[in-house]
Amino acid sequence: MHSISRKNLSSEELEEVHKWLHQNSICPQKLRRDFSDVLPLAEILKRDYPRLIDLYNYPKKSSVQLKLANWETFNFKVLSKFNMTMSKEFMELLANGVHGAAEVLLHEVIRLEKRQRLAEERNAAMRQEQAWEENDEVKTVVVNKQVGDGIVQVPQKMILYSLYEKMTRDSQAKDIIIDAYQQRLAHMENIIKVKSERIEELLMQMGKMPQKVSSNMTTTSANCIFAYESKDSVRQR
Repeated sequence: MHSISRKNLSSEELEEVHKWLHQNSICPQKLRRDFSDVLPLAEILKRDYPRLIDLYNYPKKSSVQLKLANWETFNFKVLSKFNMTMSKEFMELLANGVHGAAEVLLHEVIRLEKRQRLAEERNAAMRQEQAWEENDEVKTVVVNKQVGDGIVQVPQKMILYSLYEKMTRDSQAKDIIIDAYQQRLAHMENIIKVKSERIEELLMQMGKMPQKVSSNMTTTSANCIFAYESKDSVRQR
């Protein structure tokens, strides 16, 4: 179990702590006073671990002894669950608001948050691998997406790249077939247009032919009548 005790932080570590304070809207000038009691830290951690932290266990206290009692409760109920513990001496430093004690504790909290994020990413990767094993085609993976000022994890469906390549090739082959059919359709439409024009020409020619036939029939009938009359005249004579 990792023991938290008094130590000197490097400039990089202090800068990391100050950045964390800014992200959580905590005034550095009031750090020693505010974090002499566990309640402010418990309120922050409850956002990430609501089931683990019950704020009723850490009522706000004013005396050093009562603040120390709060830290002992927090040490047992919360930090021990993360394989961490504070020494008695260090908790007394916190309760008395000794310079540098709160920074050391917050740096340990920052390290804890990093470990938890890594664990979540590792678990997400394991769930992703399990999803790949269960389905060889469509997968559901968890990706980080920025929503406002925060990062949330959202599920997203993905497919194997080999499957994507196959679908791309199939799509290209279908496009080639469609293009060939379109060209064939255009050719057939052109043929139909030519045939239609030819049919119209034939119909126009057929429309003129009955007039010629009627004229020829009239001439033939007149010749026949003339010939018949001529025969009668000869008989009378």
